[in-house]
Amino acid sequence: MGTPSTPRIVVRDMAREDIRAVRRIESAAYQDAWPARVFESELENGFAQYRVAVERTAEDLPSGVIPSMRRLVSRGRRERIVGFMGVWYMVDQLHLVTIAVDPGRQGQGTGRRLLLDCFDLAREAELNEVVLEVRQSNARARALYEHFGFREAGVLKDYYKDNHEDAVVMLSGPLDAAALRTRLASLRGALDDDAPGVFEV
Repeated sequence: MGTPSTPRIVVRDMAREDIRAVRRIESAAYQDAWPARVFESELENGFAQYRVAVERTAEDLPSGVIPSMRRLVSRGRRERIVGFMGVWYMVDQLHLVTIAVDPGRQGQGTGRRLLLDCFDLAREAELNEVVLEVRQSNARARALYEHFGFREAGVLKDYYKDNHEDAVVMLSGPLDAAALRTRLASLRGALDDDAPGVFEV
């Protein structure tokens, strides 16, 4: 009989039954959390896509177990949503509209994995770049985005209605630029080296 394995992270599409867990994370991360009906509406929006980072624990199986049996056993995995993001598909840009990680799981690579997934979505849609807004006071998030190659492109005054804070607009630059591709490949390699493991999706 197997024993519980090390938790692993997979990023998948958000489903309606995920909304409760996603709202819990967003409420812990942000003061101006969205109500559930906004997520319900966004899941029906043909120009939007929402993804969740899920921590899964499966049973460790003997090395001789055939692949079909592994698939059957994998149905019993336990999972916990530890982060999420939402994007909008624009004419030539992917707009990262929200991203959050469970405060208890921050600093463990979940946000980086979600950002890499964001870039993957943009490339799959053959879009030119990724754009986002971030609170001017959120130095930690801005530093993470800069680590991924984002650069400040402007400021939106009074953008956040809860406290009238300005938003900094950040752009990734062209996704086909050699420097950005090299940076993302390096970040992906470093994350995979550090992470316990990732299920294929």
